[in-house]
Amino acid sequence: MSVTPSTVDFTPEELEKAVSQFYQSDAAVQAKAHQWLTAAQTTPEAWTFVWDLLQPNKSTELQFFAATTLHTKVVKWWKEVPEDQYPVLKKKLLEAIISHCLGPKIVLNKLCITLSAYLLQTISVHWPDAIPELLSMFQPSYLPSLPPERTAWILLEVLTVLPEEFQSSHLSQTQKGLVRNELQKNTPQVLSLLEDILATNDCATASESSLEVIHQVLRCAASWLQMGIPITDCMRLADLLMSVVISSVNIPHHHSFGSIPEAALDALQAMATHPDTHRFPNSCLQLLEKLLPLHSLIQQISSEDQELLSNLYCTLIAVAESHAGLLVNSFRSESPAKSNSLQLIHVILQCSNTPGVYPIQETLSQNALGFWYILQDDMLAAEAEDFTVIMQSLGPVYLMLAEVMLHKSMLPTDDSSWASEEKEQFRCYRQDVADTMMYCYNVLHDKLLELLLQKLEGALAEVNASVKDNNVGNRNPPGWQMLESVLHAFVAVSECLNTNDEGHVPRFLNVLERLPFAHLNLRVINTALNVIGSCAEWINQHPVSMGHVVPLLVTGLNSPEVAPAATMALKDLARECLQTIGSFSHPILQATQEALTSGQLQSGECVRLMFTVGRVLSVLPLESTMQYLEVMVVPYINELQSLSEQELNPSVRAAVILRLKMLGILYGTLSVQRSENDDLSENQSNSNSQQVSQPVQPVFFMLQQMMPLSQNIVYRMGRDHDILQALFLMFKQAISTLLEGSEPFLPDLLTLLVNSYREFPHPTVLELALLILTLFSSSEKHLSYMQSFLKMVCHHTMQHFFCGANLSEHVDVLESFFKMLAGVLRKFASLFSAFEPNDCTALFQAGTVTLLLPEIAAVKAASQFLCNFILQSRDITHLLGVVQLCGEGLVHQILRAIGGESSRASLEPMSEILLALNKKYCDNLYRWLNQTMQQDGFPSPRVSAAQKEHFVKMALKERANKRKLEDLVREFSFICRGIVT
Repeated sequence: MSVTPSTVDFTPEELEKAVSQFYQSDAAVQAKAHQWLTAAQTTPEAWTFVWDLLQPNKSTELQFFAATTLHTKVVKWWKEVPEDQYPVLKKKLLEAIISHCLGPKIVLNKLCITLSAYLLQTISVHWPDAIPELLSMFQPSYLPSLPPERTAWILLEVLTVLPEEFQSSHLSQTQKGLVRNELQKNTPQVLSLLEDILATNDCATASESSLEVIHQVLRCAASWLQMGIPITDCMRLADLLMSVVISSVNIPHHHSFGSIPEAALDALQAMATHPDTHRFPNSCLQLLEKLLPLHSLIQQISSEDQELLSNLYCTLIAVAESHAGLLVNSFRSESPAKSNSLQLIHVILQCSNTPGVYPIQETLSQNALGFWYILQDDMLAAEAEDFTVIMQSLGPVYLMLAEVMLHKSMLPTDDSSWASEEKEQFRCYRQDVADTMMYCYNVLHDKLLELLLQKLEGALAEVNASVKDNNVGNRNPPGWQMLESVLHAFVAVSECLNTNDEGHVPRFLNVLERLPFAHLNLRVINTALNVIGSCAEWINQHPVSMGHVVPLLVTGLNSPEVAPAATMALKDLARECLQTIGSFSHPILQATQEALTSGQLQSGECVRLMFTVGRVLSVLPLESTMQYLEVMVVPYINELQSLSEQELNPSVRAAVILRLKMLGILYGTLSVQRSENDDLSENQSNSNSQQVSQPVQPVFFMLQQMMPLSQNIVYRMGRDHDILQALFLMFKQAISTLLEGSEPFLPDLLTLLVNSYREFPHPTVLELALLILTLFSSSEKHLSYMQSFLKMVCHHTMQHFFCGANLSEHVDVLESFFKMLAGVLRKFASLFSAFEPNDCTALFQAGTVTLLLPEIAAVKAASQFLCNFILQSRDITHLLGVVQLCGEGLVHQILRAIGGESSRASLEPMSEILLALNKKYCDNLYRWLNQTMQQDGFPSPRVSAAQKEHFVKMALKERANKRKLEDLVREFSFICRGIVT
């Protein structure tokens, strides 16, 4: 028999059937059983049926469901328990724990968690002596029938989960504060218990059951330390934890209950990294000294035990990261703290220098990379005089680190056997290493550049010697890996270089010219070209260098393997060196044309090259620009014409999209700017003509050729999403260049947009529409066009999506639609004066409906539209009437979202709408909120009438402070959702 949510007979037999179906049926039946069981957990009867289901003769699954239900009730439905029943519930809970002391463990664990949740609910008022009572109760003398280790384990399990349960509890902030105070009062007793158990048990000689208790002690210690124990009270515990680590590494440390050294290290890490430790710098330094023997332990452990080594290193690294400022300050004067700090930093340097290739032979070195950023950040924050002193100790460390990073970043000789995941890990690792080299530069500056130049010259000499002696017959001469690694490092630090540098960058670029490209691994060549791109800003300030680097780049376009790096570097030069690149326009454009027509480039490289073409053509005379366009670009328009006549298939589709993308990038970058030194014509300079004419844009002539072709593309391919996106993005880039100069195309373009959108609504059409409306709505000449255009777009949107369609299937269009409306309302709200009142009402209601969609992007766009609609409505009669008519429905929808029908991510946009209503319609909002809140169980059955009244009162007070209103809405929503009681 199938259990359905409609079943209301929560008998033990029915519950047992549902649990059995949940664990043994297919997904559909499982889902129904889960829904029914969840409903059972919310009923008051659950307080009764759980005890029957916890009987030892029931299945483990059924007992676990009962224990889970009991925990849920204590956490979320505590208000159902009368105060006089608290002792009864506690007694039953303790009896259940004792009866399950030998298992099943999963049930016992959940019951311990439930007891901790009960304790949190009662410790502040009804059970203030909870922890002392538990410490007395779970003693072998009190429970003689239980094995002593089991008694200790249960007590420790309850204490362990207590801080964890506290952190995730649904208590109010006030109640949380009271409970935290009670827990902190009992911290000394818990700490004493943990210390006593550790002091009387030696891991080296302990039995399996005793080791399990020790492991539980360590977990408990970590849990309470994370909640916060003053570090000044932890010195004895730190010694005991260190003893556990040292004595346990030589025994098999992986048990069914976990790793003892790892658990001890977790506790030490929690002790050392708690935020409050910064208040006790001397104790932190004392703890650091206690942790340093871990270095000796690292030396003793086999490199094959990567997991244990990682735990040891991560503990020291976490301590160093948390107290990097303290370490840096210790170098200001001679002291034991300075020696200890330096020793710790060298241990972390050793971690960074772990032998082997990451991630094939080792995975430890990446753990330390974040520390070097934190350390340099605290170094740079020091006063100038202190920094000089600190550098005497830490400058050499960063020089050693730089050398280590160069070796760790070296490419493998052959990675053909690597899995794709391993290659991606290494790529990310090299990026992290590059960031670390940048941190080294922040500390060392010229010293690092000198080191890189020294390594570069040495690697180049080794490569040249091999090439000269003909010792290699391939492109992998000895030294190529270090050569590439140094170049890779220079790319990383180049963005920090001063553009006035005259000593180091020229030397690097000089080395590039001397590289034996014909004998080098292609990855070296790629990185060398990346160096050029990274130096583009410097090259712009030193144009003489352009003649040295451009030949390298245009040569790189001839090789498919090197072309990605060459096109990227050319793009960087074109972006940064606009004023100087014109002198090299011919070789760049000629090489670009040859590369584009060769058919060897990937699509992304073709598109990227058009960026360079557009930028280079922007600085040429109009006549030269048009000549190049005729040769390089018009053929693509002709190809598009031919492709648009063909039957649409994957190859035609890909070709059309590529050419549209290439043209779009070209139109977006080919922008002729008037020079400040251009002389005005005689007509422009006379007193009757003050306005300076805009320069002729070549894009204008290109667009003239594209308009008829675009109409054909829309007609024949107008239901292909990607083609339309490329087409209208091309128009968007062209109009962004032409701006008001696109006016002659306006009638045809508006017709094209409306026809396309009517057949296949596309978000890019709406993005382009917003640009056009922004450009031309302020002109009286075009006002009627813009109003008609906006009305048609709105009409087709409402017709397509708000007449029974599944809105979640079209969120991309809805997002762009409401963004367009929000933009228009913000700048040109008067356009809506031409709308019929019913049309404005329909738009407002559409935005209201969208607020409950699960897709947050659409919700945010709709909220922006509604906010702007409300804020502008007082000035436009149509809009004013809409808000007064539909405002109550909007408020109802907002409260549904706040009450739990939408994700928590929607709370911010809901707050923004409430703020807008409160600014412009305070009296109406007061009435709407009160009327809506009068409904029983709305917006959630979990919220009381008093809480609703308080929310309304406080919300109406906030007319300016957005952050306060957001906090209020969030708190009320958490109450509605049962997250906070």
